[in-house]
Amino acid sequence: MTILSSLFSFGQNKFEKIKKHVIESNYDIESSDKLEILDLIKPTIGIKTKSKEDNEIGIGKSKIGGNPDLPNDFKWPKFENEYLTFCAQYNLSELSKYDLQNKLPKNGMLYTFVFIDQDYPGFMNKESSYKLIYLENTENIERIEFPKEYFLEGKFKSAQIEYFEYYTLPDDENYKIKKYESKYDDFSHFYETVTEFIDNLTNQETDNFHQILGEDRSVQSSVVFDFATKKLEIKTIEDYESKKSEIEKISKKYRILLQLDCNDRNSDLSRFGGNAVMYFGIEPENLEKKNIENVIMAFQGT
Repeated sequence: MTILSSLFSFGQNKFEKIKKHVIESNYDIESSDKLEILDLIKPTIGIKTKSKEDNEIGIGKSKIGGNPDLPNDFKWPKFENEYLTFCAQYNLSELSKYDLQNKLPKNGMLYTFVFIDQDYPGFMNKESSYKLIYLENTENIERIEFPKEYFLEGKFKSAQIEYFEYYTLPDDENYKIKKYESKYDDFSHFYETVTEFIDNLTNQETDNFHQILGEDRSVQSSVVFDFATKKLEIKTIEDYESKKSEIEKISKKYRILLQLDCNDRNSDLSRFGGNAVMYFGIEPENLEKKNIENVIMAFQGT
């Protein structure tokens, strides 16, 4: 079954234009390969932000920063007995119409928390130093205050989130694309024209790395390799070189759940994240079961 058959009706129009562009492209690529590549293009939930004061954003709305909207008895996550920092919240009912493959729950809130290492200072990427929390019942949420002893310098400027219909190809270093690069000399040019066409069609900004689902848009090489190296706890180049085949195997087990761009001009996550992007990867079986809290995190920046 191709991806086309899984799209909802309102998503057909844009995908038909993408399909037409790929099939009618002048590059010397076999028709069968063009159809395979079309099947690699994934519906993606695009994210744009708008700078707003926290009190201008309604309770339960998707946003970066500010104070979170949670039950007042919420147990704040910790790392080594210190509080994680609230980064963003996503209202799943707001984005559900863009979830064209029905991968996520239709309702509820998803929250992102990451620990700030005050000695570094910056976001920490260790086991238990980050947490995605899914809250199904949002009837009793309110805008809560931060707990006592919270690192208040980690309170971020608020930005409201807006969602849009988007599509992504696998990263050009992803294993799904590699066979075409070795087969066609000009494949990289074809790849660039397709990604540019999609970005123009959907009004995506090339420097915006926010998204939910889809294929990873990596700042460096495909982030699925980072998920694999983290899973294997690889810390040296020697380890990396000796376990390349294992890294490749494990990388195929992950896909993107969420990307959070620290370099968003409407928020100030960059104070502790610089120009990096936070990538949250998930194994397909967990996504299928909607176990969306079971993730692995990686950072990439320039």
